[in-house]
Amino acid sequence: MNITKDVIKGFSRRDLASSLTNEKYNLILYPTEQCNFRCVYCYEDFEIGKMPDWLIEATKKLIESKMSNLKVLNLSWFGGEPLLAKNILFDLSLHAQKLAEKFGCIFSGNITTNGLLLDIKTLTRLVELKQNHFQISIDGDKKHHDTTRLTRTGRGSFDKIWRRIIDAAATELDFHITLRVHVTDINQKSVLDFCQRYDEELRQDPRFSLFFKPIENLGGKNQDNINTLTTKQSAKSFSEELSLRYSDSEIDSGNYICYAGKPNSLAIRADGSLNKCTVALNDDRNNIGKINPDGTLTINNQKYSSWINGFTTLDSWQMGCPLSYMNHNSNVGDIKIKEVS
Repeated sequence: MNITKDVIKGFSRRDLASSLTNEKYNLILYPTEQCNFRCVYCYEDFEIGKMPDWLIEATKKLIESKMSNLKVLNLSWFGGEPLLAKNILFDLSLHAQKLAEKFGCIFSGNITTNGLLLDIKTLTRLVELKQNHFQISIDGDKKHHDTTRLTRTGRGSFDKIWRRIIDAAATELDFHITLRVHVTDINQKSVLDFCQRYDEELRQDPRFSLFFKPIENLGGKNQDNINTLTTKQSAKSFSEELSLRYSDSEIDSGNYICYAGKPNSLAIRADGSLNKCTVALNDDRNNIGKINPDGTLTINNQKYSSWINGFTTLDSWQMGCPLSYMNHNSNVGDIKIKEVS
């Protein structure tokens, strides 16, 4: 590999080009912002319900307007719990899939889900629609998981989620499930117990992988719970140790580029507002515009530029997490660009 040609300021040239091209589009969709869980550290407020009919049609029109110029379209489903509105997910995915086939566009999708509703019938349909990459969060093994990832009725969720995962593993379906293992100061023994369970039942199946993530304070109403889980600040080093243990690759692909900082990535919330980041939901800087009933977008370019400004600096912090960078640098977004709103 020629480092000089393939890497720019620590970033893969391929990743930079992929993030900037108008031939690729990543559309993050919230079919609903309601959830059947009440995780003790969640930052969401669940005030918005399902996408209304006008918004579903507007999203279809947006995809139609983009498709003729695209080579790659990816749908990322977020919530709330997106599978609470699986009919909307199926409808929009089928519409996009048919258009992609018509225009010869590569079509894919991924879903961030708690896994409780991912039964085989649902999984099969999602695989047919090429929405076959999943991220399911686990908070260690059953004993600890059931104290933090609670259903809306206050019950533990581990047994049913694990059953869904094992049922999926028993099929021949083409999917990939990333188990996002949340690590805190107090669940590390439980995480090791879960890793043993994974090693015994899933590790040999290439359709599954582990991703270790220390819990962070992302705002919301559960500050006291978050502080209890993160005060000792021991989770980061433990996560890094486990990440090395379960890494399938020794290849360093360069600095990370956050989806929120990519010009060709956009989120449509269930009320039609536009965001760049899926975390800062109540931050006015993240409310960059709206989708109109005809599928056109009204965007505040001044706000929008704040999120993508990292491509003018190639600063690793700014590119890796535009939100964190903005929180510490008040001059972000000062690009002089005409505002449309």
